[in-house]
Amino acid sequence: MAMEAKFVFRDQLSTMAKERLEPSEIGEMIKLTIENDAISFTAGEPSADIYPLAELKEAFKNVFDETSLLAYYKDDFGLIELREWIAARMLVDGIAPKWVNSENILLTNGAGEAIQLVSEALIDPGSVVLVESPTYTESLLTFRKQGAQCLSVPSDDEGIVPEALEDILSKRSVRFLYTIPNFQNPSGRTSSLDRRKKILQVAEKFDIPILEDDPYHYLSYDRVPPDSYLKLAGEDKRVIHTNSFSKTVAPGMRCGWAVIPSSLIKQMNALRVSAGLTRAAIVQKGLVNYLKSIDFNERVNFLCDTYRVRRNGMMKAIADHLDPLGIKTNYPSGGFFVWAEVPFIDDVKSFARFAVVEKKIGIIPGSAFFTQDEAHKGNNSFRISFAKVSPEVAQDGMLRLADAFDNYSSNRR
Repeated sequence: MAMEAKFVFRDQLSTMAKERLEPSEIGEMIKLTIENDAISFTAGEPSADIYPLAELKEAFKNVFDETSLLAYYKDDFGLIELREWIAARMLVDGIAPKWVNSENILLTNGAGEAIQLVSEALIDPGSVVLVESPTYTESLLTFRKQGAQCLSVPSDDEGIVPEALEDILSKRSVRFLYTIPNFQNPSGRTSSLDRRKKILQVAEKFDIPILEDDPYHYLSYDRVPPDSYLKLAGEDKRVIHTNSFSKTVAPGMRCGWAVIPSSLIKQMNALRVSAGLTRAAIVQKGLVNYLKSIDFNERVNFLCDTYRVRRNGMMKAIADHLDPLGIKTNYPSGGFFVWAEVPFIDDVKSFARFAVVEKKIGIIPGSAFFTQDEAHKGNNSFRISFAKVSPEVAQDGMLRLADAFDNYSSNRR
């Protein structure tokens, strides 16, 4: 029999650890899906069948010949060669204005660390951070951990409503606005160009920065996405832009980046060092070897062709099995996600657990994606990811999901 621990770290816990840390609902549902050997509509990540394995193996074959990369890398912002590639690519693709160069590119452990470092730079306990309604749950957790009060800005199919943003800013002091403008996680929506311009005008009027999270930029299946906030802001330099190779190469590379305006470079450099001396330059070297060895446009086209088939397959399965039930879904033009609203259930969180256990189908309840003051808005919604789902599996999964709705509703009558 195991002995009970005598020391339990009760009085030593920080306020953050006691009051601000919350379990990830996404992580919990993914775990339940795996434990129940269920079909997964949960994880918003690429599937292993589209990793460029052969090309990566070739790119990493000789990285250890450059033994200096095994030491602490001298530049705290990361491997200069990769930062130069990113800056040049962003300019070519019209994502960044001309002032962006390698000095503005901070390499991070995925886009998540970029958001964490920005939070440390801009948030004090009690600071107000504005987010879309709904928004990415892991970013919410990051802001809350830093002590922010997260407030939702009303949003619709075109993104944040500018008039609502202006109304909030006229009444509250705000540190920054966080937005995922392209194929948003979780809603799948894309902010229109007109909306972006109006949001920028409001941000300029009230002098607040924008944190633009754009990991799905290249996964556009129907049309080129509008100009980024970073590009539209131009020389104003109030936008911090984060991105990642997780969706275009592989998530396990753990390489993301942030575009840092010059006025924030000193502080971000200090925070980067405080988070650990350097990131793995040898991994960054293998990654840039890979990127320089391929036609990046061809890689993007391959990804879009692959995910377009999966998106279309999921939408066909939704039309076949969810539409007849009266469940409302959107039609994403890119990214990984479909947002659904259920008019006849007011506790999708409970339903999601029923579905994964009883019918072996995993979804993410909408409550995970709202601020604490709006948590009730997720009670009748859920997120579906089609990233790993073939059209055939989509049909099977949707049939199970429809059956789960029927059984769950019958059991509650």
